Formats: sequence, C-alpha cells, structure tokens
Amino acid sequence: MKTSRRNFLKTVAAAVGGAALVKGAVEKSSTPAVASEETAENLTFTPKHLDYYPPFDKWNDWKEPAGDVWKLKGGALRNGVKLINYMLVPTVCNNCEAACGLTAWVDKDALVVRKFMGNPFHTGSRGRNCAKGYATQAQMYDPDRIPFPLKRAPGAKRGEGKWVRTTWDEALETIGKKIREAIKTGSELERKMIMYHVGRPNESGGFTARVVWTWGGDHHNSHTNICSSGGRLGSISWVGDDRTSPDFEHSRLIFLSSSHAADAGHYYQQHAGYIADARAKGARLVVMDPRLSNSAGMADLWIPVWPGTEGAIFLALSSRLLQEDKYNRKFVERWFNWKTFIKDKEYLNYLKKEGRISKVPEGNTFEDFISVLKELYSPYTFEWAAEETKVPIEKIEKLYEYVLWAGDRITSYFWRAQAAGNRGGWMNAGRTGLFFLALTGSIGGVGGVGWHHWHVLGVGGKGGKSTLADKPKPVDDWNELLWPPEWPLSSYELSFLLPHLLSDDEWRKKWAKRGLKIPDKLKVWISKIYNPVWINPDGFRWIEVLRDENKMELTVNLSPTWSETNWFVDYILPVGLAGERHDNQSAESKPERWTAFRQPVLRVALQKMGWKPKVPWRATLEAHKKAGLGEVWEENEFWINLAWAIDPDGKLGIRKFWESKKNPGQPVTIEEWYDAAFGTLPNLRKVCEKLGITPYEYMRDRGAWTEETNVYNVHERELPYDPIKKAIKVKGKWIPLSKCEIDPDTGAVYLKHHGANKYHSERHTIAVKKNGKFLVGFHTPTGHLEYYSKTFVEWGWPEYAIPIYPKDEEDRRKLVHILTHVHHSYMTEENAFALNPVFRLPYNIHTRSVNAKWLMEISQNHNPVWIYEKDAERLGIKKGDPIKVRVVDPVSGIETGYFVGMAMPTQATRPGVIACSHHSGRWRVKNTVKVDGFNQELTVLSYGSALAEINEQGSLKTVRWKDGVYHHTVKRKHNESWLKWPYPEVNDDIKEVWWNGTTGVWQNAVFPANPDPLSGMHCWHKKVLVEKAGPDDRIGDVVVNIEATFKVYQAWRDKLTRPAPGPNGLRRPKWFPRPWYPHTDKSYRMPEFSGHFLHKE
Repeated sequence: MKTSRRNFLKTVAAAVGGAALVKGAVEKSSTPAVASEETAENLTFTPKHLDYYPPFDKWNDWKEPAGDVWKLKGGALRNGVKLINYMLVPTVCNNCEAACGLTAWVDKDALVVRKFMGNPFHTGSRGRNCAKGYATQAQMYDPDRIPFPLKRAPGAKRGEGKWVRTTWDEALETIGKKIREAIKTGSELERKMIMYHVGRPNESGGFTARVVWTWGGDHHNSHTNICSSGGRLGSISWVGDDRTSPDFEHSRLIFLSSSHAADAGHYYQQHAGYIADARAKGARLVVMDPRLSNSAGMADLWIPVWPGTEGAIFLALSSRLLQEDKYNRKFVERWFNWKTFIKDKEYLNYLKKEGRISKVPEGNTFEDFISVLKELYSPYTFEWAAEETKVPIEKIEKLYEYVLWAGDRITSYFWRAQAAGNRGGWMNAGRTGLFFLALTGSIGGVGGVGWHHWHVLGVGGKGGKSTLADKPKPVDDWNELLWPPEWPLSSYELSFLLPHLLSDDEWRKKWAKRGLKIPDKLKVWISKIYNPVWINPDGFRWIEVLRDENKMELTVNLSPTWSETNWFVDYILPVGLAGERHDNQSAESKPERWTAFRQPVLRVALQKMGWKPKVPWRATLEAHKKAGLGEVWEENEFWINLAWAIDPDGKLGIRKFWESKKNPGQPVTIEEWYDAAFGTLPNLRKVCEKLGITPYEYMRDRGAWTEETNVYNVHERELPYDPIKKAIKVKGKWIPLSKCEIDPDTGAVYLKHHGANKYHSERHTIAVKKNGKFLVGFHTPTGHLEYYSKTFVEWGWPEYAIPIYPKDEEDRRKLVHILTHVHHSYMTEENAFALNPVFRLPYNIHTRSVNAKWLMEISQNHNPVWIYEKDAERLGIKKGDPIKVRVVDPVSGIETGYFVGMAMPTQATRPGVIACSHHSGRWRVKNTVKVDGFNQELTVLSYGSALAEINEQGSLKTVRWKDGVYHHTVKRKHNESWLKWPYPEVNDDIKEVWWNGTTGVWQNAVFPANPDPLSGMHCWHKKVLVEKAGPDDRIGDVVVNIEATFKVYQAWRDKLTRPAPGPNGLRRPKWFPRPWYPHTDKSYRMPEFSGHFLHKE
C-alpha cells in the first residue's frame, strides 16, 4: 500500500482500535453495541492474557464485525454494523520453521477465510504471530495461484510455457504407473531412478518419509545442504544430535553467532519473544555478525567479525577460561570424553608431531587432560583473535566479562550464518562454539542449551496402527545420487549437486569400476516446497538437466504457485498451503515438548457444519472444490492415493501400509491416521479419556498440545533397570545387558555387533553407566560429549578430531578444509571483497514470499548491495550506483560470471565485506499463461517478480529485467460458477500495488556449487571483485558461464575431499544419523570391500 507517514500512522491506529474491540468483545460480550468514541487510553497493542481470543466454547460460532468497519462514519460500535458469523479453526503457520499456531477465521456464510490470527493453545508461539503468519490469508487467496492440475502440453518442450488442464486422477495414474514399472523390475538401479525431493518440509514425525520408505528404496532427497548441514555436523560430532535447543527465556547471556533474535532466525517469532523476555529480566545480548543486523543494532555488544573467523573468538574465549581455571570443572570432568582423549597416546603423539603440544603426558588423569588443553589452546590469545577476526580487542574483553558474569546460563544457536556461508563453517560454528559453551557448563540446564531431540515432539509418521501394516523393513539400497562417496561425513544429502552428478559421466564411470551402481538418469522426480532452479547455486545447470528428457523422464512439482522450477516440469499439481493441508509439526523452540496440527481449515469448517465427503480418503480435495478454492488437494491424501495407484492390487507390498485397518479394502482416512498418531502421546491420551473425545478431535479443535514442560538435563536422567532381567529400558524397550558391551573407561553402553565395536564409527550407544546407574547420556560412541571424536581419525581426518582453528599462515595451508574460502588472506586485489549473501530478510519466507503481496511490498528497495561507506568512497561508488560484482573462486582461480546490483554505502557492514541477501530477485518469463481447457488466462508471479529476458549461447547464460510488476485487474472471467478463483472479492486492495518489483538480482545463478569437503554444505559466501558498472549494464543483469561453474565444482570435489570407504568398508559412520528411514548394515558397506581404509598424504 503506497502510503505517507501520516497514513501509516492512521493504519496503525485502526489496527490498535481493532485489537481493543476484540478484547472488549471477549470481556464484555453482553454489552450492547452502541456508538461511542474510544480514547487512546482504552486502546492497547498487546493482550494481557490469552482471553484476548474468543472463549474456546464459542470458537464454532463467534460473531464479530469486519475489520474495515472503522472506515464507516460512526465507527464499529455504532448501531447497525453487520457482524460476520465466524468459525475459528486452528492450524499451523507454514511460512518459516517455527510452526507457530494459527487460527483461521472462517466466514461460515461465504465459506471464505477472512483472516488468520494466533492460537492461544500453542505454548510455543503463545498466541502470537509475525507478519509472515498473518500473510497466510493473502497467500490463500493469491490471484496468481494455480487453481487446478496442469500438464505440459503434448508436443511442447519443457520451458516453453505450454500447458493443458488435467485431472488428479490422470496424474495419479501416470505417476503411479511410472513408479510401479521401475519397482516391479526388482532392480536396485531402477529403484534409484525414483526420487522425491523436498525443500522445506515443515512436518515432524516423518509422514512423507514413511511414504517414500514404503516404496522400498533409497528415494528421499532434501534441500538441507543449502541450508544447515554445516551447522548440523558441528553438533552431531559433539552429541549425536543436529542442533541446540536454547533456553533463551532463562538465559543470562544470549550470544548469537548470527542475526537470529530480531531478524529472521530459524524459530524467529518464538525465539525473539523469549529473548525479549530474558532481556527484560537483565540478560545481555551479544551479536557476532559482519552486518549491523536488526539484532546487532539492539544488542549490548556487536562484534563485527570477518566472516568465517568466528571460531577464533570461540577458541580465544575457551583458552582464557582454561588458562584462568574459570571453566566449569564439575561439568567438564563428568561429561567430556576426556578419558578417551588422554588414553589415546597415538593421537597425542600425532598432536606432538604436528607441533600442537610439546609432550605427551605419562598419566591419564583429569589434571593431565586439562594440562594438555591449556598448552594446546595457549596460542589462541585475545590479541591473536583480534588480529585474525579484525575485531577490536576491547570488544572481546567485554564479551569475556559477560561470559564470566553469566556462568552456566549462556545460550547460542548454530545453524546458518557462518555454518552455511563458509568452508569449514561446521568447525567454526558448532564444533568450536559448543566447546566454549561446554566449558562454561551451559549444556542441558536452565538458561543453557538443550538439544533438538530432547524437545521436539513429532508424531506425523506414527499413525501406522491405523493401517494393515505398520513399519516397512529397513532399506537395502544406498543411492549415490543422494550420498556421493566423496562426502562420507555429510550430515544430509548433497542435493544441490543432483544435476552435476547426473551430468558427470566420468565421475559415474570411476565409481562403477569399484562396484557402485549409479543411475545416469531419473525416471520419476517429484518435488515439493522446493525451487532449486532459483534458490540453488548454479541454477542454469538445473535448467539444463530439467529440460533434458533423457536425464529426467517424468518430473512433477507439488506446488500451488508458479516458480522458476515448475516452469520446466511436466506436471504442476496444486497442493495446499498452511490452512489447506494436514500434517504435524513441532519445533525445539523452548525446553518443553509441544506439538501442533496443521489442517485444511475449510474442510474442518464444512464438516463441523454437517457436510460429508463422497470419498472419505479424498475429503480435502472435495472440500476445497465445495468452498470454491479450486481443485486444490493436500500432500497427505495425495500420497495415500498415490500408494494405491502404484500398487493397486497390493502385490508390490506397498498398499498395505496405507490400507485402513478399520475398513480393509479402502485407503486409510486422515481421521484414522492422525487419531492413531496423536494417540501415541500418553498424557494427551489421558486428557482425551477424561474429556470423552479422541486425540484427533482434541487436536482438530485446539490445534496444539504440550506433552511435557521443563525438559532439562535429559542426559542425566536415569534409565529403568531390572535386576532380575538384567536389562535396561531404552525408548520403551527392555534391552538385556547380555546383548551389550560397556566401555570400561567411559561407561558407554553399546549394542554388540559382530565385533565391529572396535571402531567408534560403528558403535550404537544406548546409555552410559555412572556410579552404578544407567543414564541417558549422549548419543555418541562414548556416551559423552565428544571433545575428541575418534570417528574423524578413523575417516582420515585426524587434524579435525578436536576443536581447532588455523593459527598462522602455515596452519592455513595444512587446515585449508576449515579455512573459510573468503578469508581476508585471499583478498589480494584492491577491489576484492567477501560477499555475504546468506542472511535472511525478516519479511521473506526464503523464496516463498512472492505469493504474499504485502510482504513483497515491504521488500521493495530492501535488497541492494550493502557496502561499507569508506570502501565505496575508495572505489568511487555512490548511493544508487549500479555496480558489477564478479564472482571468483579461490580454489580453482576461475571467474564464473557477474551480477549487477544497486550500491548502498553504509556503516552497517564491516569494511571489506559486502552484503546482498539472495532471497530477492525472483523472475518470470511470461505474464500470463493460456491453458487449454480453461477460458481464462492464468497470471504468473505478478507482484513479486521481474519479467526476465533470458539468452543462452552454449555455456554462456544471461538474464536481464525487461519489466517489473504485471499490473492487472483481478476479475473472474471464466464460466465455472463453483470456482471463486482469482478471488476478486478478497483482492479489492490489489489496486494499492504501487511498486515496480525490479529490486533484487538472481545472484545464485552466478554462484558455482561449493560443497564443504566434510559437511557437504554449500558454502554460500563468495570472493568477489567489485567495480562500477559499464554503460550497457543494468541493475538485475546476470552473466554466467556454466562450464566454468562446473569446473569450480570439480575442483572443490577433487582437491579437497577424502572419499569413502572408511573402517570396515563403511560408506559413512553408522552413528551419524541418516535421516528419514533406517538402512540395513549391508547398505552401509561399500561393495566388495576388504581391509581398513585410512587417508594418507
């Protein structure tokens, strides 16, 4: 909405008044509506209690005036104001990972969702939402959304933009047949040609993972290695869990190694609220970020670190704690695996040979351990750290004061930021950062950090009791397109390399000679909530492979909106958004175990009003048609129906996993599945028994449940022990000690496995024995915090078995794998900079804001190239100048191309570092699409993208903006009376769109794939050369050579990695979690392997 400051304040005032009205309606619902004039004192922004929402017993029938009645003369409280007859239906936001609760306010008369608000039953989000949550309504009625299934027109090539309308049944039959034919062959190679590729799944407990698991092969790919695999590896190698779960609310020092608090953190709105609560009680906020982010701007201390050098700060703090004996001795002695370290004289001699310690202690005491640490980390002084990070030493000294003051109540969160941006980010974030936190004892307790699996409560995939078969067998296959041998320690799939792996015949032949069966194509590729063409590096490489029908035979995108990717697929199948689908989601946003239920709100409203579907296992599709939303389905029901399309007679053994136990011969229904899934929660089950309702009904009506609060120090919990059975109870199962071994040094209890426990990489630790008691401990080979990870030694990476950082020029050469590829030593040219593209924008939903027009309004002119003002002055660059940003790879020395952005000189980024978020710069190649079988053209990304002209000359690709926003009137021109699309009644405000939409640039296209040699994370930061643009350059221009980007990828792969196999022929350590579903021991072994591999120079 184009507005002046005065109009903005008017808008705010109206919103405040609306809040007061709802509060009054709750607290004084019997008061007659009479004309009155509210004063400012009567209005409030923030509710004082959860009764701000209508009483729960009135959620099915709540009357309230529309929000725009304030525009009427006399105000909302005058006589004769029309009330809307609402039903409040809870669901879960889908616009970030926090899974905040929502309530959809369904107009029962019009069958339209008028607004989304928070859910007061959700103890994580506490009834609150951010702008992204409230944008859900705009997304739901986005006039650019796709209202029915589309299929590439017969004879058309992918990318030509020629489509025909099709049916869900036709799509199910075609996809199901293709998958069935591959599975029926019984060939491992054929099974590997089926792939499901998810971006942001936003579901917990594994419903879709179970779907793919029942197909019988290794089919599941994800987006994680462009997101968080660097952050995960640091945590996994410490505790066997992939992320911290900070207790921000009770912390004394919130030490953010990123911008998470007030910008766009992983659990943004919830974490921001808890941090605000802590600061109100006196907590300190420190932000370590090269940008002056929103969080840094409000922090007690901003540390403008050079990107990728954060580990130097962590080790300097750790060293000072050790030298001054101010570490938490009790915690370190109890929970570090120091005995494993100090007794490994071979490794200590290795450290001595490397010059890191001067002698190997003869003893094996804790004092010997501390003595070694003091010498090992003595070079990491504050003076050294200040020089390495380019941060004034005074700031580090002040930070240390805060550390001592905070004691064992220090929190941090290692996820993206340096972990995602830099080579070695996993070491410079979680590995070194958790070392520092653990030395303070800030692990597990109040005000410290817990762990993901302590707090997350996902049950979405646990509804198997409602079907004829519960769990499939572990998978025998290992798909090298997902887990290439070069990255055996990768925490997730190397998904962004899929087109590179499919294109690289030489690579595939090399591994075929060693017995690996790697496909050269995919028969079926199904994607969901993922836009790899745009968000992945080397996007034109994705376009090349997607267009090649010999590489990808059948491509499907489950998407309700247009994207750069689905322009190049065979089927676009519109599945639902946050208020249009079922799934379960939980997040470790605080020290408790809560879970929430996302559901299609129009379906729930219709069913509560008495409507019944004709086909119960397709109820969501029927409900959306009934309500006029469109032929919009949901993933859960789609997957269930697809299982039957793949295996119609049950002979493949797939159908039984999705066949109703209650009604054999029919697919399981959503109600049956989720009643069984939520029924696995004991405390919820007890409450439901008292209320006389089912677990499904409880979650349908309230949307959220908290199973346990105050979840702290889980590692200290004692496990039940039966002295008669001589067995311990782990995760509900009694395990006899006769089937276990107990490490005499650490007390780790691990399952016997054919003598394989010789290697830490194969250990399955289930408990740890201390002082005669069996405790939960940590899921590591030693049952303790793995300060020393012997796994890294076993896999040929001994230099990274402990937290470490290159301390000088010689170290930078030896430890190059953890030296950031944008280190200041690489910036040798006058115009060389480190580019930070990875920060998120608070109002952007990764790449998904394009279907929320008012979020796109906020983003206008908020994505220039931020450059330190003195750097800009030195280069003669002024505000608004177009500048050319050339991308140069320091490993190969290859320049891949450039993009042109708008310069914004500022003091809000540190010298030598420029910043341009890669979450802006969306594009389209057409404004409208004519669909055979429908008499109204579909509009494409009208309000959040630029119209692009793309030219391709061999490997040279260019992009230029031709136009911005596509302004058009939203009208219903088609003749299908049931279909409300494009929802003109809800889009009257479209006339307020004023922006041109040409801000931002598709910089990811210029970035080569840079997989970290250990974690497999794509390293987003780039070394760039900045210069003023030429007379023919325009903002938004992109020029890239994809032959050059491919050579860069090969250089990172061949020069930096150390491939599998590891000990006993392993493809990866068995205690490193493989997500989604279990694999057999056989699948973990390289074929025809004998002997023990260890990397040698």
